[in-house]
Amino acid sequence: MNLRLESGQDAVGLAFDGNLLTLTSPVAFAPGSPIRFKAIVEAGERNFEGRVLGSKRIEEQRFEVRLRLVNLRREDRELLLTTLGP
Repeated sequence: MNLRLESGQDAVGLAFDGNLLTLTSPVAFAPGSPIRFKAIVEAGERNFEGRVLGSKRIEEQRFEVRLRLVNLRREDRELLLTTLGP
């Protein structure tokens, strides 16, 4: 799933288990940091907000970021589960 960070940088959603979202990003985030992004889907864009649990470098310019989403609506949870779920 293609994502756009609040800073305008592109990220990619990798997995969502109903609580935790894993994505790749060109920047790392400190644990506890708020993160806002938009998911680009067929019906347009959806806004999300979360708190970072941790980041780790996976390539020279890419980081794997794990976060817990906050204020997640039911239809948004279902979208993420359908697109990125187990």
